[in-house]
Amino acid sequence: MNAEMQRDLGRRTLDLIDRKTTVLAERTMEEPLEGYRSLEQFERERRLIFNRYPMFVGLSGDLPEPGSWLTFDATSTPMLLTRTDDGRVRAFLNMCQHRGVRVVDAGHGSARRFTCPFHAWSYSLEGRLVGLPGGEGFSDMRRETRGLIELPAEERHGLIFAAANPDAPFSLDEHLSGLGEHFASFGFETWNQIAATHPHPVATNWKVVWGTHCETYHFAHLHRDTARPLVYSNTSLADFYGEHALMTSTMRTVDKLRETPEEDWRPVDDGQINLNYRLFPNLSFSVVGDRLEIFAIYPGGSLHETVALHYAYRRELPATPEEAKALEEAVHWACQTVVDKEDYAMAERAGLSLHSPFVPPTLVFGRNEPVMQHMALTLRRVLGLAEQTPV
Repeated sequence: MNAEMQRDLGRRTLDLIDRKTTVLAERTMEEPLEGYRSLEQFERERRLIFNRYPMFVGLSGDLPEPGSWLTFDATSTPMLLTRTDDGRVRAFLNMCQHRGVRVVDAGHGSARRFTCPFHAWSYSLEGRLVGLPGGEGFSDMRRETRGLIELPAEERHGLIFAAANPDAPFSLDEHLSGLGEHFASFGFETWNQIAATHPHPVATNWKVVWGTHCETYHFAHLHRDTARPLVYSNTSLADFYGEHALMTSTMRTVDKLRETPEEDWRPVDDGQINLNYRLFPNLSFSVVGDRLEIFAIYPGGSLHETVALHYAYRRELPATPEEAKALEEAVHWACQTVVDKEDYAMAERAGLSLHSPFVPPTLVFGRNEPVMQHMALTLRRVLGLAEQTPV
């Protein structure tokens, strides 16, 4: 992020601290609780959103060279992503066109072709059917129509996104709605993965889990022994970019800016202000100094199941064993101690209430939760549901 944008964030943040407030929505909002309990809405969300929206798959470094591949199954549609010899990222339905078997087991690696374990049909990095044992049995079949089914995928600013439906092409620049300038400034093309991507199963509706990433109001109480000593609670900027949002978390070290000439302010680079990009419908994408912490939230196998995928990256790999150990501890603390044991544990407690025979008709999203409101309104618009009403 350029210096002037960082200085602007610093000025606006100090103003919030001085006024003991946060960015506020125009009004308090009611959110119908039925949306968290309706199987019909759950299926619409999976079909209209998770089956069609661009989903984050990884950074460019996760497919580092031609022949690199990885699988992606979070949308329930098995995907295979490859980097071809021309450097392009391609995505395919990971399903053999012969008898429907998954061609590649879950994981990542490097290969020149992919061979189905059932009858050994094989496919190129471009998805073409290039090997067919016993070809005389299929002499009347057009091989060019039996390659892997291609899915929309795009790489931009060091980010890789793919959609689970071949009929859902997208432009990543259009999808990002102006955030591309932000992401381009970080040079994510060269960032390195520092922890294996891993799932967090959470026993509640996915929107409950997503909501834990969309406000800082809870920091003072829920994180009182962990993040609260480090972070100002309920003190967050909120800027909106189409369906997405940029909210900040304010480290208490931001007060050092008051003792520094403004031309020297770099609060994002110095880790005094964390940038929490919230990309609709499910991506928590946080720049924390020189580290990138990502949680991608997906519906699980049922209405009250969620899987949150955690990714961690850094500009540079640690230079010493001591630095590596400190980095590992920092990632573990943020992922396991704060998010998993506090945020997601509380989400599961909320999930228990969703099974109750009787629940109140609505939840309340406060004026100090503008990103929560924005995401809920966007979801309802995409699903074609009625607007909420004021409290």
